[in-house]
Amino acid sequence: MNRVWIVFDDEGPTAGIFGVFDNAVDAEEYAEKVSEMSPTGLKFSEFEVPWRITDRSTTIAM
Repeated sequence: MNRVWIVFDDEGPTAGIFGVFDNAVDAEEYAEKVSEMSPTGLKFSEFEVPWRITDRSTTIAM
């Protein structure tokens, strides 16, 4: 596996990760299916694997 698609909410009280998928089609379908779980809707984005932060000081923001 070279990449994953993460379904997430980066705003408001429901901010967090909702799912991790191996293809964009499944991620998009899931994001649409459960969009009511977030008042602002869900987003999905592609990330390369492996993905690491090694400096222990970087802030991760989606």
